[in-house]
Amino acid sequence: MKNLDNKLKCFILAIILLVVSLIFIALNANTYTVKIDDISGISSLEDIDIKIEDKNIIKYVDKDIENGVLKIKFESVSRGKSYVKISYENNDITMFYLYVHSFGIITFNEYMGDSNGSIIIPISIVIFSTYVLYLLIISYKNSKNKNLYQYKNISFLGLIIFIIFTIISQLFAISNYKGFISTINSLLNMFSFTMFLLPIAFIVSILVIISNILLIKKEGFGFRNVLGILLGVTLCFASILPDMLYRMLFSVTWIDIHNERGLGLYIYNLIESIIYITITYIECLLLGTIIMSVKAAKYVPKFDKDCIIILGCKIKKDGSLTKLLKGRVDRAIEFSKMQKEKVGKDILFVVSGGKGNDEVISEAQAMKNYLIKQGIKKDNILIEDKSSNTFENIKFSNKLINDKIKNAKIAFSTTNYHVFRAGIIASNQNINIEGIGAKTKTYFWINAFIREFIATIFSEKKKHIIVIFCIIFLAIFLVLLQYLFNNF
Repeated sequence: MKNLDNKLKCFILAIILLVVSLIFIALNANTYTVKIDDISGISSLEDIDIKIEDKNIIKYVDKDIENGVLKIKFESVSRGKSYVKISYENNDITMFYLYVHSFGIITFNEYMGDSNGSIIIPISIVIFSTYVLYLLIISYKNSKNKNLYQYKNISFLGLIIFIIFTIISQLFAISNYKGFISTINSLLNMFSFTMFLLPIAFIVSILVIISNILLIKKEGFGFRNVLGILLGVTLCFASILPDMLYRMLFSVTWIDIHNERGLGLYIYNLIESIIYITITYIECLLLGTIIMSVKAAKYVPKFDKDCIIILGCKIKKDGSLTKLLKGRVDRAIEFSKMQKEKVGKDILFVVSGGKGNDEVISEAQAMKNYLIKQGIKKDNILIEDKSSNTFENIKFSNKLINDKIKNAKIAFSTTNYHVFRAGIIASNQNINIEGIGAKTKTYFWINAFIREFIATIFSEKKKHIIVIFCIIFLAIFLVLLQYLFNNF
């Protein structure tokens, strides 16, 4: 079992749980006990009248009062459906249907209603989901420990959050269990947890839009700078779309969404579930992106580094550092001092950044000038002044370092929102380096989250498409079961 593929392990566990559940239900569900809490005025069990419409289908076995609850036990005779009425001194107490299925399984009031032992179904779902969660956590930890800077780490986190919501929904289903049909409903309702998050999602979306407007004012209009606005508007609209759709279909005649046995209601339920599934999955991935980006930004590398690359960005017109770039250099100096204090090892600074058309000197030279003013010796600074983007920053700096130090242990310093992306760029070049992040404005963070989220979607698109299609297939299957059960 230890050497089996995780997918195969999940399949085997699913089969085992299914077989165990069927056996457990078959052994216990040939009887059913109806429980009645309101027994005020009942003084004698003998005066309780139990009328069974068809005694060839179901038979009464026993009745008792235990802890203030009237319990009436029935046993199956043959397949079918029978109406049962319980009364006391000619006053009706309760009325219900009992269904008898194959193997003598009794369900209460609905074709797939409650039965003795059927609570094992949501319990099995929790067991299976918990095992899947365990495998995902192990996979995430192994992946993160191997390389922090991978988009698949975000995918693992998103799936972990998604599975956690599934488990929570089924725990609620166990505590309020009313039969197999209620398990189906709880699974479908789990996808609509976005409705509970709608006020928060709406506020967050507004904040994202505002932050992107601020970013556009600071950096100018560009496609990357409007990504947050597009995502915020999309999430807000998608979250209220099912309600808008319901209001539109409420009074139309060409489709009936009010008939519990009609096809129209279940088509609407399916559309609603698919919309919520997609939003739920997207929100889980977005949460995973935020967690992973913050984790990467707050990560402090081991104090064993030979070099630290400082990634460049735009400088001022007079050749001095902007606040953004100054933060990156100061963070590198801070790390070098921490390493010196901890292990007594000096670090070589590699300033990286070419000269833009509107810049008087290269970004690398500007950073070197600043480092010297901060007391860093010239001999302890390497200049890489040919690069024009992060990819080249890392590639050219790494070559420069390898020419000077073989098998050097390298860190890089950049702005906190940029650490994860820079790490991935390095990882894609098979360059093993660790990053540290300098503080910056919040609106940069928000846009970075959106950018990394979209990059994750595209990088792992096949995996996400498969997951979403699997969940949509599950939703179709569950809605179909709802329709069939309610039309028996």
